Amino acid sequence: MRNRFVLGLVLTVLSGLTSEASAADQTLKAPPESASKKAILQQNSDFFYPQLTLQSSVSYAYSDQNTLNLNGFLALGAIFLGNINISKVNSSIYTFTESAYYPITNRLQLVLNVPIVYRQSVYQIGGAQDASKSYSQATVSSHGPRLGDISFGGYYQIFKESKRLPSLTASLLVTAPTGINPYGIKVYQPDAGNSNLIVPTNLPTGNGVWTLTPGLSFVATSDPAIFFGSVSYYYNFNKNFPDISTTMDQVQPGEVALGNAFQYSLGVAFALNDRLSLSTSFADRIQSDTQIRTPGGPWTTLVGSGANVAIANVGMTYAFNSKTSLIMNLGAGITSSAPSFQLTATIPYNF
Repeated sequence: MRNRFVLGLVLTVLSGLTSEASAADQTLKAPPESASKKAILQQNSDFFYPQLTLQSSVSYAYSDQNTLNLNGFLALGAIFLGNINISKVNSSIYTFTESAYYPITNRLQLVLNVPIVYRQSVYQIGGAQDASKSYSQATVSSHGPRLGDISFGGYYQIFKESKRLPSLTASLLVTAPTGINPYGIKVYQPDAGNSNLIVPTNLPTGNGVWTLTPGLSFVATSDPAIFFGSVSYYYNFNKNFPDISTTMDQVQPGEVALGNAFQYSLGVAFALNDRLSLSTSFADRIQSDTQIRTPGGPWTTLVGSGANVAIANVGMTYAFNSKTSLIMNLGAGITSSAPSFQLTATIPYNF
């Protein structure tokens, strides 16, 4: 009897040790993914949460442009006779965007983006009282926060990351012209003593046309680095407007073909620990010229409407917990069409 009791006790202890070892093996085989890495993947649309995710984003973009205006002619091929003025435009754009991501499956999720935009521009130009050194100034705004262009669509993960291949996610977004469009906004002369200063009566908060944007993005992990990138194409549909004239008290209907755009980006992020990560990236958007035409007339290209917007970014991601994180990004414009700098703060919350 005593021998049977000892044998049973030994078997019980061995069984407990085997269970603990099995649980430890399972933990080692499937380690939990760090919250900082989850935030990086979510930022690049590569981590699909099983619940509804709300994302609040606030950004501030500032740009300044200086333009040399020559009003005169060249004498003897080298001497300029006339007035030389320098115009300055300082622009600020504040954007608050509320986004919602809803998963249909573990590979497919829908997204809705609703932006609120406030814009303000300060125009300065010489020529007041016919003196090139005397400046006139005017401030124009969007007259308070206004709705921007709402976008909606979906992301589909074609395949997940493996040891040989990165993950690949396809996206398709549709942008509706819900903001203030830039066509038909009148211009006027705010300073009667300076005919050089011509400013708009309002500032747009949208493009004014429907846009279809297909795209592809990838993420590849090589601990501790995470490489990411994307390509997308913005196809803008033609649209007729009741008025495209900028002249006061004049109405001119017309059709607008906003230039299509191609965008690509590349970047790398480093997960420093479970909560903190740093990233750097480069994004470039190349847009073709816009064309307009009046009813029955030919297409006319708007000279200078094309753009090359290149921005270098540095970012930081801090995960408060498994549901909430803070994503900070500072972008510096590289080309003349890009903003001088852009600061963005994003907080996603996963239910």
